[in-house]
Amino acid sequence: MSWPNRITVLRLLLVPPFILLLLQASEHWGYRYGALGLALALGIADAADGILARRTGTVTKIGSILDPVADYALMISALVTLSIPGVLSEDTEVRLPYWVSVTLVSRAVFMLGGMAIVFLLSGFFQGLPSATGKAATVMQFVTVVVTCASPDLLVWLGDIVWYFLYGIWGVTVALGVISWLGYIRTGSKMLAAGGHTE
Repeated sequence: MSWPNRITVLRLLLVPPFILLLLQASEHWGYRYGALGLALALGIADAADGILARRTGTVTKIGSILDPVADYALMISALVTLSIPGVLSEDTEVRLPYWVSVTLVSRAVFMLGGMAIVFLLSGFFQGLPSATGKAATVMQFVTVVVTCASPDLLVWLGDIVWYFLYGIWGVTVALGVISWLGYIRTGSKMLAAGGHTE
């Protein structure tokens, strides 16, 4: 197994510890910052395995499958967990709003389903990178990290933090929806080119 694929597998294996830390976040700040640090590490690892694969010429089919699966496994589980009242703080209002998590989780499920359909019909299973899609992915990581830190940000800076949080969440959702529509168009073109739309 190549090193990029090993990193991707490690990313998958670290998702459960991340969620377990997050579920304990309201009990002690150490758990919350453990989850936050692990999220940052997973984000860096996500960028690293792709760069390493391209620079070493070790892009593989299994890697192209595992990489988006690892991304979505982290994002779906993180977004759902961060939306649970009382997980981050005893103040149940300090959480990821449902309109953010539902939109982004729906996008992720749609993307995984779409890639599976394209693979079954054409044998092609790979992420379809776009500038908007990459920006959406970055902003989702930012959303997870900032939301994890939100209880302390609110203590240190007060209610003004809510404007910052809603700004981050709004941009993330907007990019997610725009990239979602772009992927629908790209996937439809791929299926049409293969004669699978009739």
